[in-house]
Amino acid sequence: MKKILFVLVVWGGILHSNDTTAQSADSLNFIDVDVQKNAAIYQLAMQFNDPSVARMALYNLLFYSNNQSAVLDSLAYMYYEMNQMPSVALVTRENLKMNPDNQVALELGAIAFNQLGAKDQALENYEKLFLKNNNSRTLYQIAFMQYELNRYTESSTSVDILLKRTDIDEIKMRFTKLDQTQQEVSMRAALLNLQGLIAQGNEDIPKAKELFLEALKVAPGFELAQVNLSKAGK
Repeated sequence: MKKILFVLVVWGGILHSNDTTAQSADSLNFIDVDVQKNAAIYQLAMQFNDPSVARMALYNLLFYSNNQSAVLDSLAYMYYEMNQMPSVALVTRENLKMNPDNQVALELGAIAFNQLGAKDQALENYEKLFLKNNNSRTLYQIAFMQYELNRYTESSTSVDILLKRTDIDEIKMRFTKLDQTQQEVSMRAALLNLQGLIAQGNEDIPKAKELFLEALKVAPGFELAQVNLSKAGK
């Protein structure tokens, strides 16, 4: 996603849109100068790690650029980097009003809504995103959020679709261990663990234990599956 921060570099050819016929040459030159100036300020501020100046440059660009969606992408990512999730949610929602197919806005919005506890909205964003990118990581997010929302049948269906995909043994998923370090396991192991949680949610404890054990066969030492297995045995 960090490439978002450099989207302003390529704006040279974006300035003259279909609206230019309604503007005078002097007006176009004025806008062109302001866009270039604020784009340069933005990049210098990012280079010198001055997010407040960079953010103000982006707000200025919203008034002068014909590509507001690109500016809002950068603004949303900046708020994301600063962990200001309410702002991320608001910016991406505004961006999606003008460009519903914007995958950056859909993903950042989903992350923000999820962290803010608006899981239904986050799931909606992920579902729209998956229709556009057909990405296994996106579908995993959908499956996990369906589980969190107690939509076990839907979650199970999503997991079944993923288990038929050929890339799940290569994709690595990160999980936080009890000591707060990170652990990587294959998506297949993560999916088996999720299936175990779904079975547990459906009160099928023997099936849940079986699935947690399968996850551990795929990824020995997978701490989350070990913890879930231990809890299922109580």
